[in-house]
Amino acid sequence: MSFTSFAFLIFVAAVVIVYYVVPKNYRWIVLLVASYTYYLEASAKSFVFILFTTIVTYYGARYIEDAENKHKQYLADNKGEITKEEKKASKEAAAKRKKRMLTLILILDFGILVCLKYFRYYIDALGIEAFSAITGTVLIPLGISFYTFQSAGYLFDVYRGKVGADRSLPKFALFTSFFPQIVQGPILRYDQLAGQLYEGHDFRYKNLAHGAQLMLWGFFKKLVIADRIGTLVGEVYINYDQYSGWPVILAMFGYAIQLYMDFSGGVDIARGVARCMGIDMARNFRRPYFAIDLTDFWRRWHISLSFWTRDYIFFAVAMSRPIGRFGKKCRKVLGDRVGKLIPVFIGQILVFLTIGMWHGAELKYIAYGLYNAAIIITGMLLEPYFVKWLEKLHINREGKGWTVFRMVRTFCIVSFGRIFSNGQSFKASIHMMRSIFRPYQGKFITAFTAFALTKWDYVVLFFAILIVFFVSVIQERRYNYKKAHEGGGAQIIAMVGQGAGKETDAEMREFIDEKATIIRWILYIALFLIVLLFGVYGPSYDPTVFIYREF
Repeated sequence: MSFTSFAFLIFVAAVVIVYYVVPKNYRWIVLLVASYTYYLEASAKSFVFILFTTIVTYYGARYIEDAENKHKQYLADNKGEITKEEKKASKEAAAKRKKRMLTLILILDFGILVCLKYFRYYIDALGIEAFSAITGTVLIPLGISFYTFQSAGYLFDVYRGKVGADRSLPKFALFTSFFPQIVQGPILRYDQLAGQLYEGHDFRYKNLAHGAQLMLWGFFKKLVIADRIGTLVGEVYINYDQYSGWPVILAMFGYAIQLYMDFSGGVDIARGVARCMGIDMARNFRRPYFAIDLTDFWRRWHISLSFWTRDYIFFAVAMSRPIGRFGKKCRKVLGDRVGKLIPVFIGQILVFLTIGMWHGAELKYIAYGLYNAAIIITGMLLEPYFVKWLEKLHINREGKGWTVFRMVRTFCIVSFGRIFSNGQSFKASIHMMRSIFRPYQGKFITAFTAFALTKWDYVVLFFAILIVFFVSVIQERRYNYKKAHEGGGAQIIAMVGQGAGKETDAEMREFIDEKATIIRWILYIALFLIVLLFGVYGPSYDPTVFIYREF
């Protein structure tokens, strides 16, 4: 049941109606039934895997919390009667039990992910026919990366004492399987989502209206832009050995646009569905192509994954004692500045290896992750020299011209790296990167015809992308205005994190709500007609699966 299908719209309408009809205390049950219905319809054969992850994570988290509670209870019951050594021994014993259970559950959860998503690839690559026959019949469960990472994040938070373990298995099952986000996220924290799912929300027209707006905006980005430009991108990437020069450059930038419209459009639809029932899911994008460097880009792109890897991988590695000691040794050899950065570099490499392998097991995905890590690390190493050169050239680092240049530069760096993630293989990706610098041998007009897009398609794409650009400019200006006037470093840091999504979305909705009723309805009807008239769909249309559905 694709998000862009009529059946999905009927399903969502039925869920929303039933949700508000039943008593508030039972509305979470409606969401659980709807989520499992959606999952079974889409991936019945692999339903057992999400069920297994849910159950082992639920009981593992309870065990971890119980181990900590028993330790605290022991201290309370024997207050003033036990020595410091006994307190320390009790604490260490509880820590060991918690760590063993955390390790076991993570191995089980990620073991399934690795076996289903990566093991088959390497078995096929090695040509082991006996195993290939078995693994070839196994389907990759829908949304396995998303629900695995979300479950692992919950487990880490319970282990660290940030949240309490859920005491209801059915409710926790809803947290891991909430149907709007199961396809392509965002990956949400337990304290962000669980409470919203479990409590019944009152019907509010504004929630329904704002949810419909988000869904319509998502359909516009997906159907009008992503699926249309996908025709051009697919032609060049599939027949990569037939193209060079500007067609490859066009496809490279085209894929960057396609991926953003496809992924963010799908997340907008998911968030819109949730919003209709009064549930706020954090934004997963904050105008990523307005980023001024690659680090800024990853704060804006797939925010939930970026901050997941930051909180559970980067900090755990970069701030660990062994890496800290290694960094101190490096200072003696490489100097104080570079030595201090070594733990950061190691953390960045592991983070981007994780992000790369999140997409798949192939070498091209590993190369994609390492490409991003290499660019960021190089930038950190050369930053002092860049600053000096800018001063010598008398370039205003805060000027609009320099800011625009940095945005364009970052967009080019991001688009070039994505050749790895979308190429047919690592070898094909390298071929395409090289072919960019070779002139195209065919005729200019002939190439456009080969892309299977009409002149009308190019006109539609131009104006549709222009609409998204202008909306993004409005959002960015309102966001920056609010950030500047609210001040405070801590506030700014918080706003670029998980909470940033609600703020920026609220600002755009407020911008629309400020307009007169007739203006608002003209905007709604116009966007609806654009999707209806220019969207890529119909009897002969083979629905393009959302790109991140495969991850």
